[in-house]
Amino acid sequence: MSLSLNDLEKGRRIAALVVRYCGEKYFPLFDRFDREVRERASAADRIEAALGGESPAKPGKRGRP
Repeated sequence: MSLSLNDLEKGRRIAALVVRYCGEKYFPLFDRFDREVRERASAADRIEAALGGESPAKPGKRGRP
């Protein structure tokens, strides 16, 4: 199952709260979410730039290749 960027951002926030209230030993959990969010956001920005600022297609509107 693939998680959406929105799901990952929610998970990152929860992980940050866990680190804040339960301790630094949970930082690797937060770090993993944070890296994935940054990688996905960066990839989306790069694709958008390559397409010259076209608006992205809505999910489910195009069939898979």
